[in-house]
Amino acid sequence: MYFYYIIIENKEIVNGKLRGNRFCQYRGRILMAKCGSCGERKGNRFCPGLNASVCSLCCGTKREKEILCLESCEYLKKGKDYQLGREIDKKVTSDLRAESADIFDMDEVAAFVMPVERFLVDRFYRDKGVADHHIYEAFAKIYAFQIKMIPELKGENGTEDLIFEKFNEANMRASNLSEELRRRAILRVIKSIRSSSGSVLGNRNYLEMIYGQHTGKGKWADLFEKLEADG
Repeated sequence: MYFYYIIIENKEIVNGKLRGNRFCQYRGRILMAKCGSCGERKGNRFCPGLNASVCSLCCGTKREKEILCLESCEYLKKGKDYQLGREIDKKVTSDLRAESADIFDMDEVAAFVMPVERFLVDRFYRDKGVADHHIYEAFAKIYAFQIKMIPELKGENGTEDLIFEKFNEANMRASNLSEELRRRAILRVIKSIRSSSGSVLGNRNYLEMIYGQHTGKGKWADLFEKLEADG
């Protein structure tokens, strides 16, 4: 009985096309190549920086350290999004819960945030194509920019472009506000979106909430009136 195999150097099959690294076709099967970084484990994801397949461990531990990553890499983006999500979770849980008073009660912080929220109401409340998660993603990127996790604010869509433009405008006007208070203010907006939106609350409940706060109309208007009366 005869066996056959075909080895093609520096290539691998991705979506029916050849690229990167090395693979072996043995008895009609594609055998996964070794990691292009450690040479020990199997390479299970393509690395544009190395132009080869790498294992998930090398990708996760050597990313932007030993491997010169390209911004186009989907694994780089997913890794940064995951890291940012963990950072936000930690800060919302530790910093904001530890505060004895709501940061929005500070006049200087309110003056920084309110024009931005009013812009969200005017621009997106009647635009049914924009949901709370679009706004959340934009503010998460703003926070990432504030803590220098990303080098610049560059929108991936028209919604982000508009929000970033308004944030930059508010940021310039708030020259007397410390960087720390600006970060905490943006984190507080993120917390508001997370606590008021999603699941049974609906994917536009944050927009509905700030619409009621700024206009005295909408589904939340009666609730705000009752809270003011009780206070």
